[in-house]
Amino acid sequence: MTAADFYPTDVASFKRILDNLNKVVHVEHRLPLWPFRAPTGIVDICQYSHAIEGSFEPVLQALAAAHDDTTVSFAAMEPDPHYYRENYGSYPAFVLPAKSIGGRYWDAVSFEPIGDPTGSVAYTANVAALVGSSGRWAVWAERSWDIALVLSQHRDGAWTSAGVEFVSVENALANFTEPDFKTPLEENQRTSFIERFRRRGSGA
Repeated sequence: MTAADFYPTDVASFKRILDNLNKVVHVEHRLPLWPFRAPTGIVDICQYSHAIEGSFEPVLQALAAAHDDTTVSFAAMEPDPHYYRENYGSYPAFVLPAKSIGGRYWDAVSFEPIGDPTGSVAYTANVAALVGSSGRWAVWAERSWDIALVLSQHRDGAWTSAGVEFVSVENALANFTEPDFKTPLEENQRTSFIERFRRRGSGA
């Protein structure tokens, strides 16, 4: 398997994938800002690690099936994508056929360009997003918050019972973002996050 199987090596191909994401998410936003272009929706929250592990494959399968997607696009925004290109010869992005996402997603995120694990997005990506070709759902994941947000317009979709635990906003902050070994959030960050995702992420 080579980088060309997953990761583009030229900037034009990378920008095409980024354009897919930009239609659904604000790639420049960071939490506690609302990262989605849809003004409201249903947001399901899980731990960051799930979004970049094989355990997320059933979630993506269910999302793609429910929205009739043909492809699923992924890109990492941090570290700087050009850092990956300079050091590993490719950009941290890929597009997979929706019908095979269940068997290839982990291969894609865990792939080690030029045989170097530090180039694998599973181990090094700090901010990443996924979107389906339908444009009706997205996943936003940030390592520093240790959470991933799944936005759709459906409550209790099949992806919420696909083997990954989804929790409330309060539980996510208490159990993922703010354990003792993490740097505590500033109160204004915590308040802003809870208010924003209650108001915009509960289907209002």
